[in-house]
Amino acid sequence: MNSIMLNEQRLKAIRHLKVFLIYLPHPYLKQPDAQAPIGILYLAALLEQAGIDVRVRNFSALNTWQALEELPMADFYGISVTSLELKQANRFAHLIKEKYADCTVVLGGPGTYTDEFVDWGVIDAICKGDGEEAIFHILNDYAEGQLKRVYALPPINDLDAVPFPARHMLGDAQGGNIFAYNTKYKPGGSTVLSTTRGCPFKCAFCGSPHFTNNKVRFRSPDSVYREMKSVVDQLGIRQFRISDDMFLADSKRVLEMCKLIGPLNVAWRISIRVKPIGVDVFKAMYDAGCKEVSFGVESFDEDVLNVLKKGTTPEENAYALEVSKKIGLKTRVLFMIRTPGQTAQTVEKNIYWLERVPYDIICCTSFVPIPGSDIWIHADAYNIEILNRNLDDYNFYFFGPEGENKLKDIIKIKDRSLEQFNAESQEFREYLLQTGKLNTG
Repeated sequence: MNSIMLNEQRLKAIRHLKVFLIYLPHPYLKQPDAQAPIGILYLAALLEQAGIDVRVRNFSALNTWQALEELPMADFYGISVTSLELKQANRFAHLIKEKYADCTVVLGGPGTYTDEFVDWGVIDAICKGDGEEAIFHILNDYAEGQLKRVYALPPINDLDAVPFPARHMLGDAQGGNIFAYNTKYKPGGSTVLSTTRGCPFKCAFCGSPHFTNNKVRFRSPDSVYREMKSVVDQLGIRQFRISDDMFLADSKRVLEMCKLIGPLNVAWRISIRVKPIGVDVFKAMYDAGCKEVSFGVESFDEDVLNVLKKGTTPEENAYALEVSKKIGLKTRVLFMIRTPGQTAQTVEKNIYWLERVPYDIICCTSFVPIPGSDIWIHADAYNIEILNRNLDDYNFYFFGPEGENKLKDIIKIKDRSLEQFNAESQEFREYLLQTGKLNTG
């Protein structure tokens, strides 16, 4: 028996349960079905292995009413959420319980590190952090009538003990366009793959320090290779988005992994920090099928980077892009505007650098203070006022299905004019549009 599971006697008490795991509708995205919901697929794999009746549904491409119509009866519904989806999850839980009054609804995923917006009238419990072991304790307590509100077990250290995600439960809806400009390097769609968990950094805009213990946990290169090979062999998929926060935390491990996966003839992309950068590691990645690197640049204004606690400099941002270009990797710049620390000179500095560094596409978002992040908790320390805490307004994407999204007044820098803040933000967005490199979907 997998060490993550309950013992056999306790498993027998929950095998009669019907479990349905949900990835919510995402009507505000232009390509809502681009990426597979890997978190709930991990849970599904373990529950299936334990002999529990479990099903998964990715409702991302549907609207709420379409999703509700297709929702089957179950004893237990698990919903994966980000912090910006908490109010949406509350509303969906209300509808679930209107349809199936006796069910139980539990939230998990990266949005549960704060319960500030959880509607305890319809949400029965939340899971903070890794859910693979916690799901069994939640189900066992539910079966015994002793369900607690909050479950927060220690992080799983042996990631190789977790079975591969149950991708077969998604049928043909595995994943779509994941590369810049919707490039397709291989036929057969795409999927998401994780090789590490956790991050040692404490960026002020991120909530992950609350549930990762600021440590990185690694899967073995062999485990990653075997998962990739199984996806290729069983599903015919050869395009992967690696979803790690810290893929490059161990360069020796990356080199070993690249050596293994190279012969699989796959194409993949990663999102990483701009350091550490090793030319030999990047060359190995390229040779192993890495086509695109997304860099968390955020800004080329050193004052903004310092306020956000990125631990990087404009020069390091530039160097990462230059190295990637020389090797042949496509580069995606991940950027934010309307951030704490923005000054009247920020736009000028950003344009100065963007005119001089090589990059293929830029994905720029409008900053929102993520619930649970240090900026959310200690707004005064960042010299900002949070004007709007309605998460329904926290759509940070520039573009949606209806076109360009309007910039919303979410924060105000205390000693700056809101009108000037808005004007320079709009100026920068217009500059990005005219470059022809701004990601519009």
